Amino acid sequence: MFEISQQGKLVILGIGIPTTLGLLYYLLKSSSEDEYDEVASGKSSVATATSRQTVIELQVPRKAVGAVIGRQGATIKEIQEQTGARVNFKEDSKFEDGDRTVIIRGTPESAQSAECRIRHILANMPVMVQSEMEVPKYALGRIIGRGGESIRHMSRASQTKILIDKTRSGSHDKPQIITIVGSQDQIIVAKSLIQEKLDEEEEFRARSAVSAANRETRQKDFKNNQSNDRMTHSANSKDPVHTDNCESYNTETIECKDVYTYTGFPKGRDFVEVYVSAIATPGHFWVQVIGAMALELDKLSDTMTRFYNSEGQKQLLPSIVKGDIVAAPFENDRTWYRAKVMDIKEYELDLFYVDYGDSAYMDSSLVKSLCPEYLTLPFQAIECRLAGVKPNGEWTEEAFNKFEELTYCAKWKRLIAKAECYTGSIPHLTLIDTNGNTDININDEMIRCGYAVTDS
Repeated sequence: MFEISQQGKLVILGIGIPTTLGLLYYLLKSSSEDEYDEVASGKSSVATATSRQTVIELQVPRKAVGAVIGRQGATIKEIQEQTGARVNFKEDSKFEDGDRTVIIRGTPESAQSAECRIRHILANMPVMVQSEMEVPKYALGRIIGRGGESIRHMSRASQTKILIDKTRSGSHDKPQIITIVGSQDQIIVAKSLIQEKLDEEEEFRARSAVSAANRETRQKDFKNNQSNDRMTHSANSKDPVHTDNCESYNTETIECKDVYTYTGFPKGRDFVEVYVSAIATPGHFWVQVIGAMALELDKLSDTMTRFYNSEGQKQLLPSIVKGDIVAAPFENDRTWYRAKVMDIKEYELDLFYVDYGDSAYMDSSLVKSLCPEYLTLPFQAIECRLAGVKPNGEWTEEAFNKFEELTYCAKWKRLIAKAECYTGSIPHLTLIDTNGNTDININDEMIRCGYAVTDS
């Protein structure tokens, strides 16, 4: 056993007190540093070893947190590196309302410098406001673009959020509201970009109107349509646009099992501008969607007409089978069109005009072989039904004439169409005439005149 003198006890106590104090200081220092989390991007690049430490708490509006942190933490890293202070956001619920607290720790000089930099960021942040802009509904397609490409580009270029509220669409004749969120300067840029799209649409509509005025008006023979059923070639199983063989029909074109491509009725749009190009019965008709491809079709017809009225006359058919696509005029019309051979009867061909929906019998000597370059444009005729309507007994000649009058069939006047439902790839449409002072719902008008009843 060892005995420790009173003097020895004093020596040991003297050694133990500084050690204990040192350990206590180390634990308190570590505990103080652990109270604050590092920024998500990593530890501060500046380590401060000083007992003169200042802690500043600064309230940052929640909407400004992103600006203080910067992209991938770049701004807050730069503040730390340039001032030598540690800057961290205090942990709190991301779903809480109100401001966030930023903790600044360092020497008095470095902490104050970091605070000044953060306050400078907050003071120079642009004031975010919200503005609305009215646009006609017919221009939405051009503003949004294919798959939203145009509106995303305008949003990036102006650094704004551009929002189209579909729940406020309302009637087709009322303007659509576009909401823009950003600074005043950013909103000005966004509105100018949207206006450019509106100007493009108006220019396109002017060209389209001229093109429509130059089209031939073709009259129909109701009796022939009824007795010969020339315009119901959709029953032919080899006609892919009118069967369910298609893989997809929710885009601008339909790719089918043969080598040809057909235009499909646009989906995802409340209202679509169309021409009614052909009628089988008031409940069964064809439309063309008014758009860039309609103008391309006019150019194609002009090119084909010039060719086949001159050197194209030598494009004789070596042989022909059902299903072939040929070049043919339309009855007493010198314009040349693309047509599908539906049947062959000795020297007469039963033709379906794939861009219009018309049908006609034509002497085979008048039909020419179609050059491959004329097949690049998708076929434009879209088979449709009249939504929610059925004949009041049977469709009569008077009913046909009334429907032809209401739809301006083959007279190339715009109608508004809305797809209510689909049978396979065939849309059932509500047609609205907006050409007069008062809009006319053609479906309702056929019922009101007694030619049709509601199909419930």
